[in-house]
Amino acid sequence: MKQIAVSIKNVSFGYDKNEEVIRDVTLDIPASTYVTIIGHNGSGKSTLAKLIVGLLQPASGDIAIFDEVMDEENLYELRKYLGIVFQNPDNQFVGATVADDIAFGLENRQVPNEEMDSIINDVAKKVGMENFLNKEPINLSGGQKQRAAIAGVLAMNPKIIIFDEATAMLDPRGKKEIRDIIQLMRKENPDLTLISITHDIEEAVASDFIYVMNEGKIVNQGTPKEVFASKEQLEEIKLDLPFFYKLKSALMGEGFPVSEYEDLESMVESLCK
Repeated sequence: MKQIAVSIKNVSFGYDKNEEVIRDVTLDIPASTYVTIIGHNGSGKSTLAKLIVGLLQPASGDIAIFDEVMDEENLYELRKYLGIVFQNPDNQFVGATVADDIAFGLENRQVPNEEMDSIINDVAKKVGMENFLNKEPINLSGGQKQRAAIAGVLAMNPKIIIFDEATAMLDPRGKKEIRDIIQLMRKENPDLTLISITHDIEEAVASDFIYVMNEGKIVNQGTPKEVFASKEQLEEIKLDLPFFYKLKSALMGEGFPVSEYEDLESMVESLCK
């Protein structure tokens, strides 16, 4: 049985005492999995991300990272397990260049210069930014900025990475680049736990498990196949079906035998035979 990387038990939170943004949320995220938490804007999912990394503290309930309940005394140590990529990469840059920005966290940990240079080059290559290390952030595209932000997180070697609406401000090409990087990260480091907080339903298709949030609560959970079978519920909370599931439903409505297929490529390949 896999260890639980993030365990949330009966957590509630409000920015003021009169209105809860997170309402008695309980969920477990096993280590070495890719989990998406989806919901419309205002559903509470980004607040939940900030609670997980300790930027906010629950009004009630507990959050545990690898079985250790987070509190004021161990917060600094537990944060070493965690990395987060925010929606707006401009808010994350602290260095004059991409290389300086990646180096920032390493310098705080007093990593030797020779080792630091090796780490910077390695993580930049992983996200396709090895030719941009001397560039100023202002001269990068949105997708490049976000890739640089991911490199900065990877440099710290966390066990858990949270993507908090990391593709929300990107064009379709930029979104695809980030999704591709996530899949590459899974392949190169199977022990890594990835959590994507998003209202972009397409991001959830490739995940292992999905939690659906609405009005601060978990309203559905399961594999992509299980969650996307609840079409009516998703529509009620203003979430659409991914393109693949829309196409699959339309083809089944026309009598095509495609119910067994779980991805677009295999379904199209079968239909073309």
